[in-house]
Amino acid sequence: PDADLYFDDIASLTGERYKVDKLSVDGRNPVFSPDNQLFSWEESTNGSTYVKVARISGDGTEILHTVEGRGMIFSPDGQNAIIHRTEVTEKTAALQQKLNEALTTRDRNAIIQARDELQYEEALNTSVNRVNLHSGEVSAVKTGNLLVRTPTIDENGTLWFAGANPGNHSRSDIYSMNLQDSSPKRVTSEPGFYDEPQIINHDLMVFHSNSSSPFPTPVGAERHQFSVENSVILHHTNSGRLGKWEGQNSVVSKNGSRLAFIKNSTGNQSIYTVDLSGGNFEATQAVSSIDPIQHPALSPAGNTLAYMLREGISWDIHMVHLEKGEHDRLSYDIQHELFPHFLNENQVLGMMGEARHRRSHMYDLETKEFHRLFHNNSVRTVSMENDWEPSVDGNYLLNVAQRDGNTIAPEQGVYLVRIGDKITHETLIDRLQKNLESEQQLLANAEEIYAPIYDAVKAATEEINITRLYNYQKSMYDFGSKHMTQPGNQKASAYIYETLKSFGYEPELQWFSPAEGIETANVIARLEGTTHPEVTYILSSHFDSVLRSLGADDNSTGTAVLLEAARVLATNPQPATIIFASLTAEESGLLGAREFVRVADKNGFRAAGVINNDMMGWTRHHRLDNTIRFSNYGIRDVQHSGAILFSDLITYDSRYYRFTDAHVFFDAYGDVLGGIGSYPILGNPNYHQTTDRLETINHRLVQEVSRSTTATLMMLANSPSKVSGVEASGSRNNRVNVSWNASEENDISHYRIKYTDTSEDEQIEETSNTTITLRRVDLDYPISVIAVNDRGIQGWDWTVLE
Repeated sequence: PDADLYFDDIASLTGERYKVDKLSVDGRNPVFSPDNQLFSWEESTNGSTYVKVARISGDGTEILHTVEGRGMIFSPDGQNAIIHRTEVTEKTAALQQKLNEALTTRDRNAIIQARDELQYEEALNTSVNRVNLHSGEVSAVKTGNLLVRTPTIDENGTLWFAGANPGNHSRSDIYSMNLQDSSPKRVTSEPGFYDEPQIINHDLMVFHSNSSSPFPTPVGAERHQFSVENSVILHHTNSGRLGKWEGQNSVVSKNGSRLAFIKNSTGNQSIYTVDLSGGNFEATQAVSSIDPIQHPALSPAGNTLAYMLREGISWDIHMVHLEKGEHDRLSYDIQHELFPHFLNENQVLGMMGEARHRRSHMYDLETKEFHRLFHNNSVRTVSMENDWEPSVDGNYLLNVAQRDGNTIAPEQGVYLVRIGDKITHETLIDRLQKNLESEQQLLANAEEIYAPIYDAVKAATEEINITRLYNYQKSMYDFGSKHMTQPGNQKASAYIYETLKSFGYEPELQWFSPAEGIETANVIARLEGTTHPEVTYILSSHFDSVLRSLGADDNSTGTAVLLEAARVLATNPQPATIIFASLTAEESGLLGAREFVRVADKNGFRAAGVINNDMMGWTRHHRLDNTIRFSNYGIRDVQHSGAILFSDLITYDSRYYRFTDAHVFFDAYGDVLGGIGSYPILGNPNYHQTTDRLETINHRLVQEVSRSTTATLMMLANSPSKVSGVEASGSRNNRVNVSWNASEENDISHYRIKYTDTSEDEQIEETSNTTITLRRVDLDYPISVIAVNDRGIQGWDWTVLE
């Protein structure tokens, strides 16, 4: 009977509170029209980019037009829009190939040069086009040979933009033109670099004056500089300039009554506001701080100013109630809270988290409460958001996200969040039921797969010692920075070597020289397999830190987990071989992992699976939760299972490996990766900072990660590895001959083959051979093969033949 009291909390805890429409499986750059009637996003097909123009239609959405181009800008009256089109020439194609080659070789100087050359050539071949939003007709806007940036349209249909003559790199100007005019008119007259026109009303606009050109220039050309500070210019469209202030990052309230901008001075940053409703246009200081300030935002009526302030380890959102002069703080979480945007006078949209993995939240200005706006409605999988665009009225949010948590796939869906339009009770109950069933199945699978080795794993994980884990971390911490250029790096490798040796291993220092005058070493220990030692799994983590950091979380925590797992398993070898790889120079370009793989490849070694741990101890809310970062879904499920059965760790997951040593292993060994990374997905504000200190670590959390990691390693080493070489032939009359390579393990009992028959029922057949003939196969569905050993343990992942 009291369901309504708990509805919002339960909805936010388990997923989305508001209704969400899926607009596209892969899109970018969402935009709302100023009149709230239309919106757009971009999709790419066969190398071309298209803009989808749509409108909200009751409970659904309707696509009106699809036009080739990018960067749509709507007119205020919803009649027209501007898009850019870039012609692909032989030269731009060659430069793109040159950039791709530089990216492949990771040649930084070549990347910069190729990118600069490509950007300039693309700018030369980019045209501005008008879109009639009634008919969808596209026509060229005659901007001459000007390079064009930051166009906008006023309520009279006049186009304003920053333009530059490609033959003159010493200035850029603000131009205006009617969309049907044959030539633009230059608005600015004094020398300078002008950019970012922003319409306030039919009389006023604001733009920026910069000390250097915002336009790309030819490689090798002299970049002209003006010895002036960046400025914000208030301009009357008829009479000219009304005000000029040193500053940048200007914003205007929705009703046009107030302007705000940031001014940077030596040792101080300020936000100034200008009352545009009167006639004096004086700039008044609203905020001043010695700490960094970014991203000012004004409420629709211009009465409240929000901004980002970093007083300590993280950014927070602060406010000024301008009429009363009262200062207030909106956010308090111990991670970055960013980019405030007023949805209305009482609600602010903000982003939370680290740059690669932010999540949208809505804050209430009165209660300071906040809740997440977007999710994938699963209690396990973390959804990554990459771009946001709220509607002008604050009732909708366009969101570009990888909703299933799969950051490896390039596709990013586009979604429409209907703010305030709550999901139904039936939807929420259905969500809860599906999550319950998923959790019940996960637990049942965990108990089934670990049953043959449960007692051994339980005994091993109970040996994980929190005091030892702390001592490993403290020892590493006391070496200071462990960057490959610092003395602490070799001290750390020597410590890891001696610690592994004390457990009974014969570790190896894998020395190499990543740069002239620098010597550093991976530390490698091998636990020989008892049954099939030729099958090898890797537990890896890097031990180095960035130059400025002591690296308590990044990554002494991973090193501690590796050492404790190695200690516990030292006298408890598994059927397969386990290599403990403590890697150096990850922070310098994944160099230790690359050296490990180079040497392994030279010796003919391949890994059957890899667990790569990186950052797992940040305390935050003292919760015992962390994120599985994986490429392989089978290993992910083994990790969930190990955490559930043998630790108090709660695991979420995200298919992710980029920017870590795991990326090197993926390139070398394929889709065989798992591991643990910080929750919530690199949300630690101490990441790569001097504040990454030992006192910020939750050592109980590290202990639980060590238990789940040890359980995962044991399960992998006891299971058959992935079957290789699966092929199908003779697909005739729904008969298929399937073959595969014999597994490397010498204890394989049989293989299971999963397929769908012509009645669309899933079937599983078994054979002790490496070939089988399947009948009545529906070839629209995949065929999968997995090995089972003589203890009844099934392999940790099916090999799928699409």
